[in-house]
Order: sequence, then structure tokens, then C-alpha cells
Amino acid sequence: MRLSVHHLTRFAFDQPSGHSIHDVRLSPKPASGQRILSWRIDGPGKRSEWVDGHGNQVTTFSVAQQHESVEIAVTGLYEFSGSDQWLRYGDTPTLPAPFWLRNSTLARHDASFDPMIEGLAEHAAEPSRRVAVLHELMERVRTRVAYKTGVSTVDTTAAEALARGAGVAQDEAHIFIACCRRLGVPARYISGYLRNDDPELQVGRTSHSWAEAWVPGLEWVGFDPANAISPRGDSLRVAVGLDYRDAAPVSGRRVGFGGAKMSVEAEVKVVD
Repeated sequence: MRLSVHHLTRFAFDQPSGHSIHDVRLSPKPASGQRILSWRIDGPGKRSEWVDGHGNQVTTFSVAQQHESVEIAVTGLYEFSGSDQWLRYGDTPTLPAPFWLRNSTLARHDASFDPMIEGLAEHAAEPSRRVAVLHELMERVRTRVAYKTGVSTVDTTAAEALARGAGVAQDEAHIFIACCRRLGVPARYISGYLRNDDPELQVGRTSHSWAEAWVPGLEWVGFDPANAISPRGDSLRVAVGLDYRDAAPVSGRRVGFGGAKMSVEAEVKVVD
């Protein structure tokens, strides 16, 4: 299967800015069976490339002249083949698995998560049973938290989304991660792409989010609570982090006054 990506992020400023910097974490990390046929990231100003502490490839655009808006566009084509039950990666982990137990801001857990993990701790500690436990947890998240747009923001925490009982893929991923860490299972946030031309999938008109959990012997295994599936070849990973803030597709800062409005439109569809 071959899929195309067209992803546009636009920042519009209330008042002109004299200098803005934007970090883009949208360089793909293909899994086994996936192949990047073409990939391009375009943006204004001076461009630099670097790797962050989580191993993500970052493209930074720095605009040092007066401007009222910034547009960053990604166009790409990727394909996959094979029948793996989950995405497998051959890269060497940048950080050890215990690092991903940290109780981070947006995925912070507390006693309010205990009902979600009731009865799972004993089996989660057994490597041979961990995958089954995590699938059960993913189903619990999907059942407890309805997929609903417009009820959360990028700053909504896992605890807030759990209390509300509704959210989008980002919220469900944060809740799953918080539950995993409370069980003692290392887990991390993934930003990436999933086709949004299939009405059967819960995918917005932006990039997608899911989680990965550490399973001894299998290493990182993906879980997409929004769709109750383990991501397969049509899910393309671009960044990892403790939570959304570490793996945000586009983030920025600027010199100037007034507000800024960000709009995002992504189309990921099968082309062959």
C-alpha cells in the first residue's frame, strides 16, 4: 500500500513579529516493511537540522525579519508491505527503557488512574503476559474515554481527559501511557501519521498520536487507543517523547506582541 502526506501548519500573528523560531519534528522513522519514497519539509527563513535528546530529527526554521505569518508544509510518499502484527524498528534505543517511567506533565498519573488498572498489575509484571494485559488496558481506555473533538486542547492532561471521559487521540494516548507507568511498564508518546481517508478510523485532520510500551523480548510495541489497534504499516512514526510536548509536530516561539493563531490541515490517503 502506498500513501501520500500533505500537511500544512500556519501561524498567523495579530501583530508583526520581528523574529520567530519554529521546531519541526516531522521527519519519518520507518519501521520494518515501510519505505519512504519521497519526503520534503518546507518553511521560511534560515534552516538547520539537529537531533534532540529523545532521538528525534528536528528541522528548525528561523525568520529574522518582520513577518505576520509562517507556513510550514510537509509533502511525502511512503509505502509498506508485509503482514507484521505490529511495527518493528531496527534502530538502537537512544534512552534506556526505565527512562520512560518518568511521571511527565501531560501524562502524569495519580490515584485517579487506579480503577483503570485494577486487576492488571500482577500479569503486567510477567513478560509473557504483558502484551495481553496492554491490549486489555487499551480496550479499557477506549471504553472509558469517548473519541470526541473540540473538548480538549494540546495542553489537556491525562487526568483531565480521564475525568471528562472524552478526548481525541492525543488524550487517549496520554491516558494509556499514564496507566502503563502506574503499572511499572515503560511507555512513551508517539506522533505520526495514519491515513484519514478511511471513515472506519478515528483520525483527525491533523497528524495522529498513539503510544508505545516496552515488552521484554519484543522491545517497543505500539498501541493506538483511539482505534483499539496495534499500529501497522499505514501508521508512520515521526517523533517520540514522554508526552505531546516532547514530540509536538511543530512548536515555536517569537519576538513580538499580540496573539498568534495556529491552523493545521493534514491529508493522508492511499494513492496506490
